Amino acid sequence: MVYSFLSGGTGTPKLLQGFREIVERSSIHVISNTGDDFYWNGLFISPDVDTLLYLFSGKLDTLKFWGRKNETFEALDTIKSLGLETWFNIGDKDLGLHIFRSKQLGEKSLTEICGLISQNWGISEKVFPMSNNLVPTKLVTKDGTKLGFQEYFVKLRTQVSIEEVIYEDSYSAKTTPEIKSSLDLAKQIIIGPSNPVTSIGPITAIKENREMLIKYRSKVTAVSPIQGDQAFSGPTTKLMASVGIKPSLLGLAEHYQKFISKLVIDPLDIKYKSELEDLGIEVLIGNIRMNTLDEKVKLSQLIYDSI
Repeated sequence: MVYSFLSGGTGTPKLLQGFREIVERSSIHVISNTGDDFYWNGLFISPDVDTLLYLFSGKLDTLKFWGRKNETFEALDTIKSLGLETWFNIGDKDLGLHIFRSKQLGEKSLTEICGLISQNWGISEKVFPMSNNLVPTKLVTKDGTKLGFQEYFVKLRTQVSIEEVIYEDSYSAKTTPEIKSSLDLAKQIIIGPSNPVTSIGPITAIKENREMLIKYRSKVTAVSPIQGDQAFSGPTTKLMASVGIKPSLLGLAEHYQKFISKLVIDPLDIKYKSELEDLGIEVLIGNIRMNTLDEKVKLSQLIYDSI
């Protein structure tokens, strides 16, 4: 049995905490956004992939939902003292993973590197980068400047207006055999409550990934990251508006309409049920806030039981 997830770096990993309690961990496959990947001081960083690897290996700081727990930042302090930019927080433990990955690049694919890390750390779940090709997400400002997602989110703290979002080289990027097999075998495909533009968008920008989701629409369930017209975290609705998606629950549903058959919404949004059903989407009602492990498990069980 396989349960395939499309994931960014925060919302979906919280849902995965719940699913790990109700299914065999080896049955969990996660297709991770890599549009945020970038080079930092010569090292290749893969933030969303690393969040998943840390979660599944018990190393994740689950208070921040990024980086390692009990982390220190002495290397970063040294770099700062030498005059290099330190706007992106790389901890000392975290640094070791980036050195390992960067050393492997060129000899192994991103998928192979993830597999090797998982093997060394005793991870039962499967983590698949959305492609072995690089598909960097670029956010274009009013003056035409192209920003990487981490520049926009971390360095500039989303305090710039975005006119367009580009998934560079997505037209030529390929999916992987591992992703094809996972989606073919999946009992359920779950699009987690991650940002539809910068977390899920890069995955579905790859033609083969998108076509497989359309093919398997009947077994695809999405969890809304939005209550009404307010996102639970991050610049979700702001970015939706910037790319022409209505910044609301209904806008999200219309955006996902071609490749989801079910959508989990918050009880406060039951008023939208008939409009969502008019789009050909079955509505599931559940607590999508996931503030506690119990809430995460209950939401996971709702999805699991909806087959």
